[in-house]
Amino acid sequence: MKPVRSRPRRVAPFLILLAAAIFGWFRTSTSAASATVEKFWAGLDLSAVGTPAHREQIRRVVESMDRTRVPPAGVVQGGRSGGRQGVFQNAEGRLPRRPRGYWIESDVWPKKGPRDAERLIFGRDHEVYWTRDHYETFVRLR
Repeated sequence: MKPVRSRPRRVAPFLILLAAAIFGWFRTSTSAASATVEKFWAGLDLSAVGTPAHREQIRRVVESMDRTRVPPAGVVQGGRSGGRQGVFQNAEGRLPRRPRGYWIESDVWPKKGPRDAERLIFGRDHEVYWTRDHYETFVRLR
């Protein structure tokens, strides 16, 4: 007659392997995401932006958009009235022509009242443009 193994002894190796696989995957994906964000940050040129506080706020918005595709808390994503929130339509044609939905926009500063003219425009290929005069002129930051 075969000895009967208890259930916990049969399940324990499986649980250990499962935990190791989950932990290893999480650590790898997090570091890969961080490396990707760092790669994009390395190409961010904020030399056209005046003050250190202004550069830091733009960096904060870009980091949030890179990681989550939404701006940080309090910063409005914008978009044309009646259109999808956050979608920049490039109606003025001042950025390269791309399919609708390619460009998304965000304000720079948190607002509780009326929005100002300053915006950041993000492309699907990780381009970032900054306008301080509501789409009249653009500076490419990345």
